Amino acid sequence: MEIIKDKWLYNFVKELQNTQDLKIISPFIGDNMVAHLLKNWTGNNIQVITRFNLNDFRSGVSSLNALKKLVSYGAEIKGVKGLHSKAYLFDQKSTIITSANFTNGGFFNNHELGIQTDDQQHVFETQNYFEKLWKLDNYILDIQEIDKWQTEIDSNKIKVVGTNLMDYGISPIKKVVGSKNYFIKFYGKGNNRASWDKDVIDEVTRAHCHFAVTFPTGLGRPIRYNEGDVVYMARMIHNEEYAIFGRAIARKHNRLRDVASPEDIAKIDWKVDYPIYIRVHSGEFLNTTFGNCPKMGALMTELGYECFKGTKNSYKRGKENINPRLSLMRKPDIWLSEEGAYWVEQKFQHAKKIYNLIDQSYIDSLYQGTPLIV
Repeated sequence: MEIIKDKWLYNFVKELQNTQDLKIISPFIGDNMVAHLLKNWTGNNIQVITRFNLNDFRSGVSSLNALKKLVSYGAEIKGVKGLHSKAYLFDQKSTIITSANFTNGGFFNNHELGIQTDDQQHVFETQNYFEKLWKLDNYILDIQEIDKWQTEIDSNKIKVVGTNLMDYGISPIKKVVGSKNYFIKFYGKGNNRASWDKDVIDEVTRAHCHFAVTFPTGLGRPIRYNEGDVVYMARMIHNEEYAIFGRAIARKHNRLRDVASPEDIAKIDWKVDYPIYIRVHSGEFLNTTFGNCPKMGALMTELGYECFKGTKNSYKRGKENINPRLSLMRKPDIWLSEEGAYWVEQKFQHAKKIYNLIDQSYIDSLYQGTPLIV
C-alpha cells in the first residue's frame, strides 16, 4: 500500500497500464481528466458512477461535455444522489481510494490524500462497494439525455436565489425505502421490560404479532397505515432500550374486520385492552435473543432528529434541541422518516444474514387469528 499526496495523474496512468476494466467513482468529472483518460486508455470497459445534479454542471464543478465524451467513447455512466466517495478500480489488481475527484482540482490544484493498494481484500471490498452503488439503478446515461440536460441548463444559466435545477441521480434511500411508509410498533411496558437474553421466538409466541399488531382503545383507529406499508416490531427491554425483532407488511385497517374477536381474546387475554388491529402478512422474525437485535437507541444516537417523521418535521419548522426519545413516551408506535427507515432496513437485513429467521413452519403452526385472512 502506498500513500498518495501528489503526482495524481502519474499514479493514475501508471495503474491504467494493461487495465482492461476501469471503474471510477467520482462525484465530479472534468474535461481535462477525461482527455487524459482517453489518451492513455487501451482497455475494453469503462464504468463511471458520478452525480447527475444539474446544479453541479451549471456551476462548472462537473462537466456535461466530459460525460458526453465518455458516453461517445462507449463508457457506461450512472448517477447517484448524495455521492461523495471517490475511488478508482483497475481490473481486480489494484485500487486508488482518495479524496480527489476526477477533475483538474482533484488531480492538480487541491490538497488531496489517498492510498493506492493491490491488497486483494481492499480491492475486493472496493469492488463490492462499486457494485452496490451500480445496482441501485438500471439506467445508463445516453447522449439524448445529456442533450436534454444541456438544454435545461442553458434555459436556466442565471441562478435565481432559492431555485435549483433537478438532480437526476438515483437516491440510495429511495431505492431501498420506495414510496411506502415505515413504522415501528412497540411491545411491552416501561414496568414490564424483557431481558436482553430472552429469545425472540418466545415474544412471537406470546404476542401473535405474526398476523396482527395491536393498539389500545381510546387512541382512535390506526388509519395512517396504508396497504403495503412496512411494520417493524420492537420489544421494550432493560436499560431503557428497544430491540427490533420483526418485520411484516401491513394491511389497511378495516373498521369491522380488524378488532380482536372473542376467539383471539381467549387465546391472549390482554387483547381485551389492545383489541385494535393492523393485520400483517409476510412476517420475518429474527431467530436470536433481543440482545442481538438492532436497537432503537443506536438509531436515535446516530440519526438524531432525522430518525422519525415527526421529529424531522419539527426540525424543519425551526425547533431545536430535539430529543427523539421523548417521541416514544406512552406511544404504541412511531412513524419512521425515510432516513430512519433506511437505517432500520439495513440493520435488520444484516441481522438476518447473521442469525437467520424463525422457521416459517413454526410461524404457520401458531394461531392465525379470527377471521382468518388469506
